[in-house]
Amino acid sequence: MALFPLMFSYKDQIIDESQYMWGPITSTIDWCEENYVVSSYFAEFINATTNLSFFYLSMLNLRSCIKNKHEFIFQVVSVGMCIVGLGSWFFHMTLKYEFQLLDELPMIYVTAIPFSYILTIDIATNKSGISSTTTNPNPIKKSKNFLSSHKAQSIAIYSANLFFVLGITIYYIFINQNPVFHEVCYALLNFGLIYKIYQLINRVVSYKSLQMYMLKLMAFSVGEFLFGFILWNIDNKCCSNLRSLRRSYLGFPLGIFLELHGWWHILTSLGIYHFIVVNQMLSVWHRGEQENYRLVWKYGILGQVVLNENINNNLRFQTIVELTEDTNKSDSDNDSEDKIKVN
Repeated sequence: MALFPLMFSYKDQIIDESQYMWGPITSTIDWCEENYVVSSYFAEFINATTNLSFFYLSMLNLRSCIKNKHEFIFQVVSVGMCIVGLGSWFFHMTLKYEFQLLDELPMIYVTAIPFSYILTIDIATNKSGISSTTTNPNPIKKSKNFLSSHKAQSIAIYSANLFFVLGITIYYIFINQNPVFHEVCYALLNFGLIYKIYQLINRVVSYKSLQMYMLKLMAFSVGEFLFGFILWNIDNKCCSNLRSLRRSYLGFPLGIFLELHGWWHILTSLGIYHFIVVNQMLSVWHRGEQENYRLVWKYGILGQVVLNENINNNLRFQTIVELTEDTNKSDSDNDSEDKIKVN
């Protein structure tokens, strides 16, 4: 019985799986949240509904991509992020193996797409000679031979990644259903993506202060992932203790704050969102359009790379960060370290 006033006691967990709304559990994983104790329609109510953060942030970013004319790849990633949340919702709602795959495999796919995109930028900037020492970064005129070669290499990169994720999919479904295999593949893709973005920020972005800002934002997004991963592991390792705390002391709904896998969903969605923002900043620099955009933070956490013409300077609770050199610096300051202009 809960010790806190106004809290409800958790229902007893149903032992007979044949009585479950969605039938017996077929997934290879059953998380720490007790099954069907909050709702008879949800095997894991909190783990399912925390995926609303994926839906909201992906649609917010999709709207920004369209409105601010970002590259089409970011619309694809936004839709992919929503599909990950949808798959996770159905997985935790039903604990069925087919929905487990719909949760896990899109994570690989949605990471492989931007990884391919970043590799194409890496090739383009290597060949065109762009570097962080460029004093006046503008789009470089490329010859027909360069464009033809770059297109062929881009097709090769996307094709190679397609075969890579198909191989993972086939191996995971038909040969080795151990979730650790999926987790390792996902981690390796992310490590590769982070490393390449780190290299490109230092190569493409000219202003040292903005480089540091972007690297710190990327580190913050990775930190959100890692903190969520820590909570995920605590949820797995200390499950019996967490269940006891929820049932014996906190009760419902206060106990939902100890559903740590749900926090993994929220922190992961935020980490992906902030990681996309870094990539959008890098993209506008790669295209030489950094003077047309600024980074706008709303409520200190929801950042968007916005076209200057779409910025509403009258909104409260927003901070604007320039993506170019501080134009307010005097000529005598030009040799000093760049400063990010924040309005």
